[in-house]
Amino acid sequence: MAFTYHSVIDLARIPLNDEDKARYSDATLLSLANHAVLQILKRRPDLFVGQFASLPDGEGMLSDVFPVSAAYVQTVADYVTARAEMTDDEHASSGRAAVYAQLFSAEAQS
Repeated sequence: MAFTYHSVIDLARIPLNDEDKARYSDATLLSLANHAVLQILKRRPDLFVGQFASLPDGEGMLSDVFPVSAAYVQTVADYVTARAEMTDDEHASSGRAAVYAQLFSAEAQS
């Protein structure tokens, strides 16, 4: 079974404590997931070899197949978590957002 952007968002909702979708809309988290994929494209274009005719353009939909190896699903979910928590002052100041940002940065480079 192929992962979708929805899979990524579902993973991000776990540490966000937002399984009921009360804090963050799907559209908001999808936008962050799309941005994460573009960041991976910028840092690791080699992961998209053979896909140059259909590179991610930041417009992925929830039902779209995740365009990177399944190994990067959690990495993108960490990015989504970090960016979402940066909008919550309490988490940005507690350092939680920074931890997820560091996880993304470390994984996106490898």
